[in-house]
Amino acid sequence: MMPVMRAPADQMRHGLQTPMALETNQGHPLESALRSHDEFAQKCDMVRRIYGCAAAMRLKSERTAAEQIQRLPGLPSSFVALQTVLGEDDTINFEDVLNDPFERPVEPSFKVHEAMEVKLGLN
Repeated sequence: MMPVMRAPADQMRHGLQTPMALETNQGHPLESALRSHDEFAQKCDMVRRIYGCAAAMRLKSERTAAEQIQRLPGLPSSFVALQTVLGEDDTINFEDVLNDPFERPVEPSFKVHEAMEVKLGLN
């Protein structure tokens, strides 16, 4: 639904942009990533204040462990555990719908077995 302007724009409060223009501006994708990192820091601070330092340290260690979980080399990781820890599993973003690596028409140029041999130093 498109917002309807009911009163003239207050240029002294909102600057030269109208309030409707402020509502329709889309931010850069990096802004949302930085905001989510800041939200996690705020969440940890809130947990520390309510439940104590041990709960905040556990939350940070769960995040660290979830960041390290990956599939075999060459296979794309979805990082579902990390999204669950960060609380991003209940929202659907642009990247979730249109950036699916399984729908790409080009297959990877390397084999999983070759990547594991390189990782383990077997060749």
